[in-house]
Amino acid sequence: MPSIGVIGCGTVGATMVAALAARHEQFGGPGELVLVDRPEGRWRGRAYQRDTEAVLANGPMIGMSLYLNDAQHGVRWAEAKGLAVHPDERGVHRFLSRPVYGDYLEDGVEEALETLRAAGWSIRSVEETATGVERDGAGVVIRYASGSVRVDQAVLCVGGRADDDAYGLNGTPGYIDDPYPLREALAEVPQDAEIAVIGSGMIATDVLMALRAFGHRGRVTLASRSGLLPSVRRKAARVLPAVLTAERLAALPRPVRMADIAALAREEVEAAGGDFAAVAADIMDPAPAEERLRRQLDDALSDDIGTQLLQRAVIEIGQDLWLALDEGDREEVLRTLHSRLWSFASPIPQSTAVKLVELCDEKRLRVRAGIETVERDGDGFLVRYEDGAADRADLVVNAVTSVYRPEPPSAGGMLGLARTSGLLADHPHGGIRVDEVTGRALDTSGQADDHLFVLGELTRGAYYFVSAVAAFTRRADEIAAALAELPAPRARDAVPAAG
Repeated sequence: MPSIGVIGCGTVGATMVAALAARHEQFGGPGELVLVDRPEGRWRGRAYQRDTEAVLANGPMIGMSLYLNDAQHGVRWAEAKGLAVHPDERGVHRFLSRPVYGDYLEDGVEEALETLRAAGWSIRSVEETATGVERDGAGVVIRYASGSVRVDQAVLCVGGRADDDAYGLNGTPGYIDDPYPLREALAEVPQDAEIAVIGSGMIATDVLMALRAFGHRGRVTLASRSGLLPSVRRKAARVLPAVLTAERLAALPRPVRMADIAALAREEVEAAGGDFAAVAADIMDPAPAEERLRRQLDDALSDDIGTQLLQRAVIEIGQDLWLALDEGDREEVLRTLHSRLWSFASPIPQSTAVKLVELCDEKRLRVRAGIETVERDGDGFLVRYEDGAADRADLVVNAVTSVYRPEPPSAGGMLGLARTSGLLADHPHGGIRVDEVTGRALDTSGQADDHLFVLGELTRGAYYFVSAVAAFTRRADEIAAALAELPAPRARDAVPAAG
C-alpha cells in the first residue's frame, strides 16, 4: 500500500488531492494519504480565505476547476448553489467572490477525499506545520513540532506569503506588510487616510476593492516600478489555440527563441482573423496606467478574439513555452517584459475595471511608475520616484510581487536541512529545481528523486507561470500520474505513520 504525504494544504495542496482522487484507479491498490499542515484556512490558501465579498476570484469558474479533465466541475458546483457563473447577454464574464471560491475548494477537496476513502484509501491529517523533510531509505520523513511521519513519497505544496520587504519597513508603525486577510488588515484604516500601495498588480487591485468596500474616502497611490495595472478581461469567446499548441512547440528546434514564439503568436491570431499588431501594441502600450485602463475597458466588448486566444495559450502551454525558451531570452523576459506579460496574462474582471475608473474620476486613485524608495518621514511616509518626485502617505500597504519572489518563511525553514544535505537544489530563477516533466525534485547532482515531488510556488524558477489554478491542476495531474506508475513499495518499506 503506497503512502503519500502532501505537505501544504492550501490551494496547491487542494489540486494535488483532487489529482490523486482522479487517478486513484491507476494505483496498484488503495494507499494512505497523509496531509500535513496547520488547520487554519485549509484548502483556501492565502487568497481565498473567508474575507470581504468585494474581491473577486482571478478567473471565471470555467477556468478554475480543481480537476484538469473536468472543466465543468466547478461550474456544476456553483449551479447547484444557485450562483451565476455564465457570461451575461453581452458576453461579460461573471466571477465568484474569493471567499465563495474558497468554499468550492473546501467542498471539492472533501469530495476528493470521499472518493479515496470509498476506494479503500486511509486518510490521516497532521494538523501542524511541517518543519523539515529528509530522506530515509526508500521513503521520506516529514517532521513537525510534535513528531514525524514516514511516507513512501511526499509532494511539497508549500505556498503562502513571501516576505518581500523591499524597503526595510517591517515593524514600522503604519506599514501593512501583508494585506491578507483584507478585512483584518484594512478594515480599521482611517477613512480619510492617504495611502501608498507598493505595487500595481493583482494584489494592489484587491487592496483597492477592499478599501472601497470598507468606505475609505482618501486618495490611494499605487506606486510600482512599471506603473502597469492588470489588463482588462475581454468578453467571453469560445477560443481554442490551433497554432500555439504543444505539438507545434515540440516541432521547433531547441532552444526556442522569443522570435519563434512571436511568429507562432502572429500566425495564431491572424489565422483566426484577428489583428496581431493591435494585440502586440496593447501589450507594449506605453500610455499612462489610467489612459490604458480606459482604452482597454472601451475595447473589452470587441469582437477581435486575438487577445483571448493568446491568453488561453498562456494557460494551455505557457509553462511549456518557458521551459523551451533560450536561457538568454528567459533572462531578457525577466529583465524587460515580466510586468507586461503578467499584466496581459492576469486580466481583471470588467466590473473591477469599472470601479477603478470611478476611483480615478473621483481623484481617489492614481498610479505612479518608477518607485525608487519608501522611507519613514515624521508621522507618515515619503515615497520617492526616479524622476525626483515624491509623495507623502499616512499608511503604506505592501502589495509587491517581484520577479524573483522570495520563498515563504515557512518553506525556507522546512527546506533548510534538505538543501544543506543536497536533497534539494536551488533554481537560478527562484524556488527549487525539479524534473520539468514529472515534478520530481532534483538533488544537487541533478538526479531526480522518485520519492520527493514539488508543486506550486516552489517551482516558479522552472515553470514561471505558477499562480493560476489551471497551472496547478496540470502539474498536479502529471505528478499523480508519475506516482501511480511507481512500483508498489516492498512490505519492509511500508512503515506505518508515526505520531
